[in-house]
Amino acid sequence: MHPLAVRYLILPLHEMLVGRGTLSYLRRLEASQWWPRQRLRELQERKLRRLLSHANAHCPFYRRRLHDAGIDPDRAVLADLTKLPTLSKAQIKDQTGEMIDRRVRGGLIDLCTGGSTGQPLAFKIDRRRQAADQAARARSRRWFGIDLGQRELYLWGSPLEHSTQDRARTLRDRLTNHRLLDAFDMTPRTMSRYLDVVRRYDPVHLFGYPSSLARLCRHAAACGRSIASPSLRAVFVTGEVFQKSDRAMIEEAVSVPVADGYGSREGGFVAHQCPAGAYHVTMESHIVELLDERGRPAAEGDIGEIVLTHLDALGMPFIRYRTGDLAIRRQGDCPCGRGLEMLRAIEGRRTDMLRTASGGYAHGLSVIYELREVPQIEEFRVCQRANLDLDISIVQRAEITPGRLEQVAGRLRLRIGDTIAVRFNLVNRIAPDPSGKHRHVVAQSP
Repeated sequence: MHPLAVRYLILPLHEMLVGRGTLSYLRRLEASQWWPRQRLRELQERKLRRLLSHANAHCPFYRRRLHDAGIDPDRAVLADLTKLPTLSKAQIKDQTGEMIDRRVRGGLIDLCTGGSTGQPLAFKIDRRRQAADQAARARSRRWFGIDLGQRELYLWGSPLEHSTQDRARTLRDRLTNHRLLDAFDMTPRTMSRYLDVVRRYDPVHLFGYPSSLARLCRHAAACGRSIASPSLRAVFVTGEVFQKSDRAMIEEAVSVPVADGYGSREGGFVAHQCPAGAYHVTMESHIVELLDERGRPAAEGDIGEIVLTHLDALGMPFIRYRTGDLAIRRQGDCPCGRGLEMLRAIEGRRTDMLRTASGGYAHGLSVIYELREVPQIEEFRVCQRANLDLDISIVQRAEITPGRLEQVAGRLRLRIGDTIAVRFNLVNRIAPDPSGKHRHVVAQSP
């Protein structure tokens, strides 16, 4: 599809049909990114009052929290936010019914996290929040001269089975110049086919997990081929900590900017690198706090846990949500001239790649996605042994039958190999690593 047809016909029509305001939100973001930081904070404060007032009126969970904290939503200031307790995944699971506004304009959309923390989370978003996140993503692409409708190739997670909704999404992606390659299937043969797709499709930008894109680049180099296409202008990565070795591999393979973004399904589009390398926070829709181990603001230059408040999430507010990810704040101004706050580094978790019987690799999320679909699982850890076998520790939310576990094992064998052993160990608790981090997919070296 011609990019102009997508930008000026297909996308506006799609936005109208789904009742979403992404394009108008994007126009506002194009202007606000250049505002002074104080003006952006004033915008955050106005939107925070709107969010708290809405939550107070429609969400009993937050009404109690606001009352207990002594906050008048209509007069709240940014400093009042710290009077509220933080929000955990466990609280969301337990209190979902009292956290949502079913009457929100446009209705609610059901989503689930990929569970890279080992704790899958079901939640809901509304069209306003969806538009905010989509617009922020589009703005970050424009920082690199890439506009709506230009060809994008994803190296991302793809389900084993495709539902009617998945097929509709595939059709939509093709109409909007998006193409998906399965990051969960990275055998040498498959990666050679992916390189053929890159050559034929000639994307303007690539997007994917950094470890998967780096692996594809290494395969291309080993085959004497290139991942760079004639039209390529930028490579964007997200979903994992961007390791220096992976960045070096990708940058060596392409002669265009490579930029990292930070966000999550539940947290939204939080921050993205600009051409100068700074991670700019999407201040128009997010308040980002960095807290130390005691829940206090992290000192300047120190690592802190990312705690998010999504200012456009009205259908299911996320107010002071603890992500479990770590970052360092960057002070001062960016050479790019944008007034948006900055993060210096994202120190979040990295999901291990798993080796397959065919000699290739499967992204760790490929097994996480299977386990998260089992409602009886509260938490899990996957360990791949040197012989490719999988040992899976599970904390049950409810009893899991042997037959259900065998179904899961069969699906995991489809990912890793037919002959591998899959062993389940039911436990009461999964302890963190000695470092204090929770790594829930761990691959041992052969």
